[in-house]
Amino acid sequence: MKKLLDILSRGSLFISASSLVLMTAIISYQVIARYFFNDSPAWSEQLSRVLLGYLVFFGAAVGVHEGFHIRIDALRNAVPAKVGKSFDFIANLGVIIAGVVMVIAGFQLTKTLWPFNIPSLGLPRGLALLPIPVSGALIVLFGGAQLIKEAGAPISTEAE
Repeated sequence: MKKLLDILSRGSLFISASSLVLMTAIISYQVIARYFFNDSPAWSEQLSRVLLGYLVFFGAAVGVHEGFHIRIDALRNAVPAKVGKSFDFIANLGVIIAGVVMVIAGFQLTKTLWPFNIPSLGLPRGLALLPIPVSGALIVLFGGAQLIKEAGAPISTEAE
């Protein structure tokens, strides 16, 4: 199971990093085209926004898998370790709940807006929103694995 989670995390990281690289290239092209050739492409801003969604949401899923999602540790570190463990449980439960909301609301939003096109791209608007439910499902999966890990149950490395 751990191998599968690692593969999913690496795939998400690849999507996120590729989006960042493409976004940087597109925005650089847009700046050069605007200031040097006085001809800014109409599609560049919209495509950069689409890529930003992929960057952020898949990056957030990787953050959950790697355990570097945002949480406040000051209070947890000020209490005894056993109590601090319950804070970790609550934080991971909150992350899982957020992931479930992303799956449900993101799927509804993606499905609702799929028929409409992004004006300058001609792509379905739902394509820009697709990272929300997909990364939400990954967050639920990665958050559940974190809960199991914190509970002390080993995550199997062998194929089941």
